[in-house]
Amino acid sequence: MRRRALGLSLVAVSCLITMAVSAPVATAAPVVSADQVLPPDLADAVARDLALNPQQFLDRADAARRLAEFASAVGSEAVTGTWLDADGRPVVAVADGPTHAEVADAASANGFVTVAPGIEIPQGVRDAVDPMLELLPFDLAPTAGPIRASSYLGGDSFLAGTPAGLGLRCSLGFNAVDPTRGSVNITAGHCNPGAADTGSAASTGAYPMYGSLVGSKFGSFYRTSQSHNDYALIDIDDANVGEFESNAVRVPGSGPLHVTGTVDPIVGAPVCKSGSRTGFSCGTILSTGQNVAMGEAVMDRSFSTSICALRGDSGGPIVSGTLAVGIASASNVGDQPSCEIAMVFSMLQGQRPELFATPINDVLAENPGLTVRTS
Repeated sequence: MRRRALGLSLVAVSCLITMAVSAPVATAAPVVSADQVLPPDLADAVARDLALNPQQFLDRADAARRLAEFASAVGSEAVTGTWLDADGRPVVAVADGPTHAEVADAASANGFVTVAPGIEIPQGVRDAVDPMLELLPFDLAPTAGPIRASSYLGGDSFLAGTPAGLGLRCSLGFNAVDPTRGSVNITAGHCNPGAADTGSAASTGAYPMYGSLVGSKFGSFYRTSQSHNDYALIDIDDANVGEFESNAVRVPGSGPLHVTGTVDPIVGAPVCKSGSRTGFSCGTILSTGQNVAMGEAVMDRSFSTSICALRGDSGGPIVSGTLAVGIASASNVGDQPSCEIAMVFSMLQGQRPELFATPINDVLAENPGLTVRTS
């Protein structure tokens, strides 16, 4: 399986952009300290993988959020690229055209560095479009409620299969609400071994995993996507609804991070994933809008990150600060026994660990009314 990166496209500026650029971009004021927001395991991963302290992580994540909101407000015709540079500064490449001055002024007013189109591509993007890598799939072996002792959170381990333990072991993603089904969980589509039966009486069941032990079924797959985007939706059984009402993600058994919203991926943004195999690991977004082949399926909206993830992490949540950004899908080091070995192995090949993911906002857009639980 190979991935192909899509270059940035230059298109004409729409006349609608003039009205959009004047709209102010909202900023989020922190109400608690960064040390209180990030659980210790996540703070440790941020320091280890990104060499950032908790406040720097949150500040860069917020800068990426503001960039994403700005790009959405002005439209894709107005900018040719947005990213955080190596120092965490938000950068906007403003497209040529009749609204260039207005867009550039609006970007500067929001504290963004502005550059002209046709500049040198950021190093992260160049790295992502270097010679193709063989990808290995992972697991082929609204107002949030309280966290209970029995709650299931993003990053917890589950089995997609049968009570006998036959199936694929993955990680739960974001808890969410479907307007017709109620409590659901968003995970990876390729985690469902019975995709063809999704939504039928024979739909694959979802069971919690405690080490090698399989618990009682908590839900069934009712939608599986393995083209364009790799995601699946698990309908939570009525008896287990209360266990899926929280908005948190975690290292299984450790302190949680509470999700406050969603955001589009921005190149250079700091991100961390939670998975049942490797817990929290962090990196930056390398590129967006990529094609990733997974067998006969092709994801054409994925984003790539410099995160290490292994088998068992698939389906886990990816966050930037406290915002949901994506669902873990495929890794170029997925078969390695540990991230430490994966790092050495990839360095010897002149590469680095790379994790591909499905943007969470794409999942929500494809399922009208679906919302991630937030606080």
